Amino acid sequence: MIGVIAPIVPSPAPLQQLIHGPLDPLPVPPERGAAVVYGLGSVSDGGRVSDKRTVEALGWEPRTPVDIRPTEHGALLIRTTTHSAVTITGQGYLRVPYRMRRRVNLYIGDRLLIAAYPAHGQMALFPPGALHSLLEPVRSELVRGDRA
Repeated sequence: MIGVIAPIVPSPAPLQQLIHGPLDPLPVPPERGAAVVYGLGSVSDGGRVSDKRTVEALGWEPRTPVDIRPTEHGALLIRTTTHSAVTITGQGYLRVPYRMRRRVNLYIGDRLLIAAYPAHGQMALFPPGALHSLLEPVRSELVRGDRA
């Protein structure tokens, strides 16, 4: 009599899960949605921010007057206004005045995160200090050596 032997199929779980049991589920990060356009830029001579993509996403034309205000979290909020000495440059770049850069410790050569919100016609700049504050919980996990 000939019998059929069932195939042996290895488990799809990684070896660590087979040994230590299943991993705890991680929280799912929120969707960013299409309502925000992110960019990375650096600050060059005279406070020019090197990312044009976010300015273009907002539809801001050269010489558009903008209002720049610091936040309590160390970021800069930018929106259009009717009258301002600060404008988008003739080449379509945002230029952050010295006085505003100093209020949030933003220096020539610094890299920054830019978030444009086209539906609201506003932009936020996150200098290194603001990013440090936002990322502090992650840094704390790294220092403690927490593992997933």
